[in-house]
Amino acid sequence: MHSDEDHDQGFDELIREPRRHPWLWLVYLLLYAVAVPWYWPAGYRGPLILGLPLWMAVSLLAVLLLAGWTAWVIFRYWKTVGEEDSHGDR
Repeated sequence: MHSDEDHDQGFDELIREPRRHPWLWLVYLLLYAVAVPWYWPAGYRGPLILGLPLWMAVSLLAVLLLAGWTAWVIFRYWKTVGEEDSHGDR
């Protein structure tokens, strides 16, 4: 069984991580707010986009943007010891 020290050792090797950049979390909050259709009127369908009601198309687009945003954040801001930084800044 792993001890807490073994578990924390992996985090000690991080030199950059997303949680140190508050603006990243603001983008997450905005995308999640758009993805959950709480702001549409009850029963509203709107025009169909590719056969989907407008609210569903907007939610689906927001979820896809969330996935892309998460991939970009991990690629750009998750750096560990031993990784080369392609931007030259650590």
